[in-house]
Amino acid sequence: MGSIALSADLDALHDREWDRLARAGTWFSAAERLAIAHAARDATVTTPAQAAAHRIYEQPAAIRREWLADLEADGLTLSEYVEVVGVVARLRALDTLLFGAGHPPRRLPAAATDAPPTRLAVDATIDGAWVPTVGVAFPPTVLSSVPAENEAMHDAHAALYLSATPDADGFSMGNMGVVRDGITRSQMEFVAARTSLLNDCFY
Repeated sequence: MGSIALSADLDALHDREWDRLARAGTWFSAAERLAIAHAARDATVTTPAQAAAHRIYEQPAAIRREWLADLEADGLTLSEYVEVVGVVARLRALDTLLFGAGHPPRRLPAAATDAPPTRLAVDATIDGAWVPTVGVAFPPTVLSSVPAENEAMHDAHAALYLSATPDADGFSMGNMGVVRDGITRSQMEFVAARTSLLNDCFY
């Protein structure tokens, strides 16, 4: 079976994500972010952040509050964990996209020489989740305590699914009649529900 060519917008999303991976984030340097990505894929684990990355990438259904507490006890803060979740969730989504289209995963970039992490503290609290969020916890705010990761999540969401806010093409969550690439909203939601069930995602 041959591979399926990706659309220009999905190629562009990969490029943006690889640029983010190669640069310093909020709590991790460029080299640390790349080490997190490598650990997610191949289980090369030497730090709590890398251990978290591999579990998130390979066994997300096995994540428990006690496991997160153990990571905190080992020195990984909840804000750092949120950055790890953001990096790994997008990496896994794009790796899975390529696998489904018949392509090998894209080789990870080299770390850029850039500024150190910004270490931006945000006024977030525990409000219905295991990690702090800005406002009540629900999917659009799950990474909101680390704004750069939250923005990147919404960028990926808009390209891979639908935008949280209205866009020029009408590809938004509020559009119940949207048709994207020949797929109706009902078909999208059926695939999403079935995939979530198969992956033990019970949100």
